[in-house]
Amino acid sequence: MTEPMPSAVRPAAAKPVDAKPVDAKPAEAKPSATNHDITDQLVYPLLARLVAHIPPEVHPNVLTGAAITSGLVASAALAFSAGPASYLACAALLVAWILLDSCDGIHARRTGQCSAFGSFLDHFGDAFAFFVLQAAILYRFDIREPVVFGAMLLRQALGCWTYVIRGYAGHLYITRLGWSTEIYAYTALMIALFVAPTFHIGFGPLPNLNILEAALLIYYVAVPLTLLEIGWMVFRAKAGGAEAGRVSAPAVD
Repeated sequence: MTEPMPSAVRPAAAKPVDAKPVDAKPAEAKPSATNHDITDQLVYPLLARLVAHIPPEVHPNVLTGAAITSGLVASAALAFSAGPASYLACAALLVAWILLDSCDGIHARRTGQCSAFGSFLDHFGDAFAFFVLQAAILYRFDIREPVVFGAMLLRQALGCWTYVIRGYAGHLYITRLGWSTEIYAYTALMIALFVAPTFHIGFGPLPNLNILEAALLIYYVAVPLTLLEIGWMVFRAKAGGAEAGRVSAPAVD
């Protein structure tokens, strides 16, 4: 009869090959390395704590879809609901949009469910919902002043340029006053319209503009500055990568 092998030399039981950790990784408390938006930097630590309570079984694309839906419903509330109360409804839905838009990425990284399709859905959905938001603004306020309409076209062009730059650089670079800050600014403007719906501002030869129309003129300054900042970030990233390549290259005698 064979004696049992001593426990000191007994081989350990092999672990199942398909064993997976049950618990998700800790939630990321900061945005990605190419996201410099100041509001994201402030809000992400709090959102990471909230996202930690979302079950891993909830797919990040569900949050993405909810974010896009919130943005589209915000536009519908602005375009088709009369009265100042629609501004508050739009503001609340814009906040829901941007918070969910941040949560989907945090949840995807936390649970290891990042995917190329999820990234595409997130960015395409944001661009589409923002286009619909600007269309709703045009419809609700019947904007016909060329200088205001031109500012909105310039902002749409910025979105196109941003994705062209992403194709070259390989990353989506977000400036300090980026996407999230912009949506929070629209939220503040909706609240201002609710508080003072009849307030108008005059700019020289231009007709009197309401608070939102006047704020849209900022795009004439913000868009060029944004492109310059993105260009600077891409230049620094490319220069840093080239320097790292030279340092790591083996010396040739």
